[in-house]
Amino acid sequence: MDFVPHDNKTIEKMLYVIGVKSLQELFQDIPTDLIINELNLPSGLSEPDLLRQLEKVSHKNKLYSSSFLGAGCYFHYIPSLVDFVTSRSEFYTSYTPYQAEASQGYLQAIYEYQTIISRLTQMDVANASMYDGSTALAEAAIMSTIITRKNTVILMRGIHPEYEEVVRTYCWGQDINIEKANEENLLEKLNDNVAAVLFQSPSFFGDIEDVYKITKFVKEKYSNCLIIQVMTDPTCLGILQPPGTTDIDIFVAEGQSFGINPSFGGPGLGIFTAKQKYLRKMPGRLIGKTKELDGENEGFLLTLQAREQHIRREKASSNICTNQALCSLAALTYLLALGSIGLKEIAIQNIQKAHFLKQELSKIPGYEILNKRPTYNEFLIKCHDIDSLIEQCKQRNLLPPLKISKYYPEMRNIALVCVTEINSEKSIRKFLEAAQSALNNKVEGKVL
Repeated sequence: MDFVPHDNKTIEKMLYVIGVKSLQELFQDIPTDLIINELNLPSGLSEPDLLRQLEKVSHKNKLYSSSFLGAGCYFHYIPSLVDFVTSRSEFYTSYTPYQAEASQGYLQAIYEYQTIISRLTQMDVANASMYDGSTALAEAAIMSTIITRKNTVILMRGIHPEYEEVVRTYCWGQDINIEKANEENLLEKLNDNVAAVLFQSPSFFGDIEDVYKITKFVKEKYSNCLIIQVMTDPTCLGILQPPGTTDIDIFVAEGQSFGINPSFGGPGLGIFTAKQKYLRKMPGRLIGKTKELDGENEGFLLTLQAREQHIRREKASSNICTNQALCSLAALTYLLALGSIGLKEIAIQNIQKAHFLKQELSKIPGYEILNKRPTYNEFLIKCHDIDSLIEQCKQRNLLPPLKISKYYPEMRNIALVCVTEINSEKSIRKFLEAAQSALNNKVEGKVL
């Protein structure tokens, strides 16, 4: 992005308008020990020299030919239309649509985003988006305690560890109790004080959970306990049963897979949906469509947002006062460009390619597929030496899978492998070569 600095004349004029004599007076509230008087920077460069220097620095980045890393951030095909639409200045320079009369284009885009997400998930209502999947899950947990007036939430095993960390941080600030559970001991953890059961499907380990079984089990025991599902790669909704058909109360997801580049881990898009009866407890904002009082012209406007977020924040159910408008526009454009048929094709390719790699890996002695349930595009493999596998992947210019002991130290030599429609047969074959080579180096005792 181009940047043109202010000259002294412009600065003096701005200071005069706001009634400040100097920059020092403008910054007087900043403690003096935090102010940097002089930056240790090299002398200025001409534009051609600067561009050459930046290009040189950019070569430090490692660009892999293909990725087998997922775990919450995914490489998917992005139609060219997405960048074309989101790069239009009237969208990417806009901030937030408080003035309906000046923001009809963006308000309509957000309204259409809400509509397409609601139809995709078959949930009654979707808001204008949250910051990312993890904050959406945390907001859902807090929302459940407000709805039920209970003070405990249960986190099922298989939720992304970073999502769990965000939930714990939010709940700590609200004095909400958190319990951990798995399928075997869930019944023991359930009681009258549980506001909601939170689970992820497909899980962090790649398993596609039996959503209907979980909801039925909990609702039969405690009908007023909410069920909250989270998803990190919702492209699977192109083929999996949508949450709205399985009695899910609140469904949240990370929408990065919908037309948003991984970009070193962000920004993301928090998808947030719920049943109609919980509409007024939802965080964030909703955009609606209306008509003139004395006419037939339609318009879009900010329909619902809790006023406590601005004027009585200590009483607010949520302090999320904005939304990821540009990212939601990317998601809308992505889903419109693909359509239901295109999204289904994406999902099928994810399943087929991941299943092919699972089958081929299982044929190599020393590799074991750990998932006992169906998976989407991620799965766990046990290796003899995961460090060797990672090194062999890098040597073949492949972004290696996640070393899962980063989050679970007891799960040694286990990798979480991700395959999407972007992975070609050639790249999958190269991964299999890396796996075989890593095994050979382990068996022969070679030092990499």
